[in-house]
Amino acid sequence: MTKSEKNIIIIAFLIILVDIFLMKYWISIIKPYPFMSLGVESYRLEIIGANILIACLVFFFNKKYSVVFLINSFISYWIFSFFLNSWIENHPYTKTNYEFKIENRNFKLEISENPNYYSIYELKSKDSIQKMEMGMNERIGDSILLQGVKKGLIYNMYFYNNELIGFPENPKPIEVFKK
Repeated sequence: MTKSEKNIIIIAFLIILVDIFLMKYWISIIKPYPFMSLGVESYRLEIIGANILIACLVFFFNKKYSVVFLINSFISYWIFSFFLNSWIENHPYTKTNYEFKIENRNFKLEISENPNYYSIYELKSKDSIQKMEMGMNERIGDSILLQGVKKGLIYNMYFYNNELIGFPENPKPIEVFKK
């Protein structure tokens, strides 16, 4: 094996290592959830496009190294896919449903993880629901902070010990039942 071939192998190995660290970091920033499949596909195309662009630029200086970047465009696609699938498997989507009543009105509370959001629906009849509230949730100790927006103002509700505290319709603690 010539010195030139050894250099190409070393550079290819270094590029793959850099790809692994960058992809792992990128996925931890994106924090994908299972419903992001279309949005994440654009990242895959950006990865391939960036490597092909680098390969074209390197081609003018050293043709041997441009082949490394062309091959890396496909390897980095698979590395990204691996980390993406790994993240989704280790951070599954879960949703918990609760029901509660206020003055003969039935409500449903959904608290989801990955992504962290909540929704409150009023159950009008057996087949009819009306969305009332939606926002983000954050686990704080053994309670959950539910942050919503109404008329441009942010308000907080708390879910603790099967009670909903601070619901705009009824600010008293409301007992909820897991469905």
